[in-house]
Amino acid sequence: MSTARIFTVENQLAKLADRPGGKTVAEHVRAAEIRVQGVRDVTLASLVEKAEAMAAAVSAGKNGSDPKAFDTIYDISNAIFGLAGTFGLKGLAEAAFSLCDLADSFRGGESVNWPSIDVHVDGIRLLASLGDKAEAAGADTILEGLRRVRARVLPNG
Repeated sequence: MSTARIFTVENQLAKLADRPGGKTVAEHVRAAEIRVQGVRDVTLASLVEKAEAMAAAVSAGKNGSDPKAFDTIYDISNAIFGLAGTFGLKGLAEAAFSLCDLADSFRGGESVNWPSIDVHVDGIRLLASLGDKAEAAGADTILEGLRRVRARVLPNG
């Protein structure tokens, strides 16, 4: 019977991580925050464009020219949700999330309530156009109305 031999494997990643001269985690986070803030204005403008594209998707869905309208509405609203959340636009993110919930429900077979979609899109368009000023301009009132609409249309959602 032979004896077991034990080999020590050198961890190259650990050696690199221990080497001096790199950035700290805090420095990496700060650099990332600076890069995100560097695209803030462009992103806020794109939120308005996305809201307008969503309004066009709703129009196409209402007139029957796009059978996958709720997929498009969901996708655009989800993109708005992600971007709004990244830039701290909580009201806009909440409104977009609520619309995602409605669109997902309608594409899943619930009977469609276009007025509930319209009021969400209008709210999102307004909040997107206000950008950072939305909270001061009464976003809470808009959001409360959207919550009531959603609760009425999707009482179990």
